[in-house]
Amino acid sequence: MEYAHKPAQSAQTSPTPRPPRPPRLDWAAIAPAIAQLRRQGCSNRETARRLGLNIKTLEAHLRRHRLRNALPMDRPDQVRRTCLNCDTAFVADGRFLRLCPDCRAMFS
Repeated sequence: MEYAHKPAQSAQTSPTPRPPRPPRLDWAAIAPAIAQLRRQGCSNRETARRLGLNIKTLEAHLRRHRLRNALPMDRPDQVRRTCLNCDTAFVADGRFLRLCPDCRAMFS
């Protein structure tokens, strides 16, 4: 009885390893713009939109370099938030505040 599947001859030779793919983005050139937008208080979504990046790509880069929570907090009861109205990052004085001070002033 013959086997229906015969191994190919090329499978016995070891394939040459492929060189690593070059990075698609030059993060060294983009990093100063990211840092500047984050200092201005822009959220990850707003930063990605302004730089023309995918939000998941930017978040993965920030996660990889441990830059996710760069907003400073003064007290332990403060919480980092993203505004539900304008998507800017801000530090809330309590865990129930979901609007940045500008949006709160606008709706009050």
